[in-house]
Amino acid sequence: MTYSVAIAAYNAAETIAETLQSVLSQTVPPTEIVVVDDGSEDATAEIAREVSPDVTVLTQPNTGCGSACTRAIRATTCEIVATVDADDFWLPGKMQRQLDLLEASDDRTLVFAKHRQFHHGTPDMTSGAVRPGLTRSDLVFRRKVFEEVGPIFDPPGGRGDMIDWLARAREIGCPFKIIDDVLVMRRIIPGSLSFGREATKDAGYLAVAHRAIQRRQARNRDRQDQ
Repeated sequence: MTYSVAIAAYNAAETIAETLQSVLSQTVPPTEIVVVDDGSEDATAEIAREVSPDVTVLTQPNTGCGSACTRAIRATTCEIVATVDADDFWLPGKMQRQLDLLEASDDRTLVFAKHRQFHHGTPDMTSGAVRPGLTRSDLVFRRKVFEEVGPIFDPPGGRGDMIDWLARAREIGCPFKIIDDVLVMRRIIPGSLSFGREATKDAGYLAVAHRAIQRRQARNRDRQDQ
């Protein structure tokens, strides 16, 4: 099975090469890799281009991870798409396992894997918490699912974009399957968008919850009108 990889990147000069190498080193390599550099202020785009001629790098002003990921997905061409954050990386054999499961599943299924967290710069990457992989870095899906769910929304503060998108996928009945093995390493970087608690960034979660309530109310109105 052929597949594309879509990557949104922002100020990821320290990590993007490792991310891309983990993608290129898969036992089933991708047909194409599209990186969207979301207005980085460092050498993210240049480093990504240098990793391999198989990597296509697009640039845009900084608008948010959701916007960048949406553009990356839309720039790919394969029926199957995998996404990964520019500071995480895949373990060998990750895509083979997910492609096999996707092929055996309903064509609207979203396939995930577990991931292990580790702190950037630590030599020990084996003792971090293992979590179900409902994140961008663990996700593989068919293009038709993205077209049905729609673009990834950038909430205020930037957090919660994938929570919103996955909630919309559930609402339209897309099955979720998670491989019960660690296939992804998720990097924890102090100061990154997902690190710690911060009221300004966490405002995104409230926006996501509000959108979910609005969708539920709209569905209830539609049922009453039928």
